[in-house]
Amino acid sequence: FGAFVMVGAGNAVNLTDGLDGLAAGASIFAIGSYIIIGYWQSIQSCYSLSVNPENLFKCYTVSSPLELATIAAAIVGSLVGFLWWNTSPAQIMMGDTGSFALGGALAALAILSRTELLLVLIGGLFAIITGQVIIQRIYFKLTKGKRIWRSSPYHHHFEMKGWPEVTIVVRFWIIAGLFVGAGVGLFYLEWLSSVAP
Repeated sequence: FGAFVMVGAGNAVNLTDGLDGLAAGASIFAIGSYIIIGYWQSIQSCYSLSVNPENLFKCYTVSSPLELATIAAAIVGSLVGFLWWNTSPAQIMMGDTGSFALGGALAALAILSRTELLLVLIGGLFAIITGQVIIQRIYFKLTKGKRIWRSSPYHHHFEMKGWPEVTIVVRFWIIAGLFVGAGVGLFYLEWLSSVAP
């Protein structure tokens, strides 16, 4: 299952990397969520000295969650620096190596924090873009050349409709932020449900 998550996340981020700053900005949101998740898991860790023995079923058994949060923070910091030069018009490009590495980092954070299923919501923008590419490809094959959208990945569809690149990127960042907010909220709600009497 871990290999599927790793390959899926790597390809999803790679498909998103088609406009200046899109993959980097969306990755800042998604990987940034693991700063919050890792920190929360560290203060609610079963290995913490402050955990009451009666509350052991309410704690997290994740190994080294604060270190995961630190790694996520380092990646986010590097992405912020990279984004300075990658926004439109980009002076440097991420390329396949960078986008696959970001997807791999995102998958590794999810696997190590045991939030693999939550990654689908946290990386919702990546999931939508990947799903759109798959649907477009299947439809194209079944109908022998017809398309649902003008182009895929999805951001190129909007480019072909005449939207400015910066508008597409910022709107997709907003969507990524909303998915991350929902994912972190769901993570917290799951914890609340475990501590409810």
